[in-house]
Amino acid sequence: MLASLTLLLLSTLASCQAPAIQVEAAPEWDAVFDTTSGWTGADGIYAIPLNGNERPGALASTDTLFLFSDTFLGDVNASGARENATIVNNTLGFLPAGTFPHGMQFFWDDRGPQPAAMFVPTTAESDPDDWYWLADGIALGDKVHVFAQRMRYAPGAPGFSFARSGMARIDLPLAQPWNIQAAVQVDAPISWPERPQRSEAFFGAGIMANTQAAGAPHPDGYIYIYGLEEIPLNKTLMAARVRPQDFANFAAWRYWNGSQWVANAADAVGLTGRMSNELSVTPLPDGRFALIFQVDTLSRTTAVKIGDTPIGPWSAKIDLWTAVTPPGIDVFTYNAKAHPHLSDPGTLLVSYNINASNFWDHFRYADIYRPRFFRIRW
Repeated sequence: MLASLTLLLLSTLASCQAPAIQVEAAPEWDAVFDTTSGWTGADGIYAIPLNGNERPGALASTDTLFLFSDTFLGDVNASGARENATIVNNTLGFLPAGTFPHGMQFFWDDRGPQPAAMFVPTTAESDPDDWYWLADGIALGDKVHVFAQRMRYAPGAPGFSFARSGMARIDLPLAQPWNIQAAVQVDAPISWPERPQRSEAFFGAGIMANTQAAGAPHPDGYIYIYGLEEIPLNKTLMAARVRPQDFANFAAWRYWNGSQWVANAADAVGLTGRMSNELSVTPLPDGRFALIFQVDTLSRTTAVKIGDTPIGPWSAKIDLWTAVTPPGIDVFTYNAKAHPHLSDPGTLLVSYNINASNFWDHFRYADIYRPRFFRIRW
């Protein structure tokens, strides 16, 4: 595939304000998603260890479920252009334990005459034409819980709007063929539309299990669910938490209101700004926490903020990585997040997405629309 374009899309280290942090490319992970048939690119990418172990180095001992949103299916020809291409709203990847880097499998609904998304809204509040963009997920006991943003068509630009958050609960072990279509779906009371004095908001942008079972260095026994308030030009981070045994019971969730944990999601306050719609918080060995995000949602810069607790206070941003854009193609980067269990000990693997402003460039240059990776060494 377009070797020259690939080189141009490699990211370079930006000036870093913390000399102790080293950053390097992770081409072995880029290559996993550089495919030429079937699944040929997507955005999103959350990675869920199905045994719940988030420790760096756990990849060899756990199956991993990958979540993708808008996905190209079809073929890529020798010149790097897409052929026979179609788009579905979400797909999955599955990497069996110990098979990296060659064991990745991709899945979509292939039961009908045309490829379709793996998750299709079926809740009571869903409209027939609604679709899901997948958010973060977590494996707990005999279930995988996957957050999703239910979208629907709307007049004007961009042609769609956010309807409500949902959750799918999938039985473990995963069946072959996938038992995704049998997942229990619920509309989740963890989002709200734009209202006076508040912007549209949702929870599920990132999940951190700060538990002993997940391998957190200093566990407090809670699962933290991070949300985003879509304040124009300065999206802000919010936080909820719940005990693992109560994760599926939304009445047990508590939200940080600036001074205490409360039961009403609408009382959640912003913790820090300049966030992206997908992000991650990861516990560090020294007891602090790393918030990884794409600066200002759509930008070339991936950054980290360091917090003393899972809810901060957060440091000033430290710029880590700046994407190099190819000449003649208008692209943007987004959705940066860390994947601790995919990381080697002493490192943190980070992914981000590349997209094109001109939709048709995705067909001319298949290299654009797939995850890219770098790693942080602490």
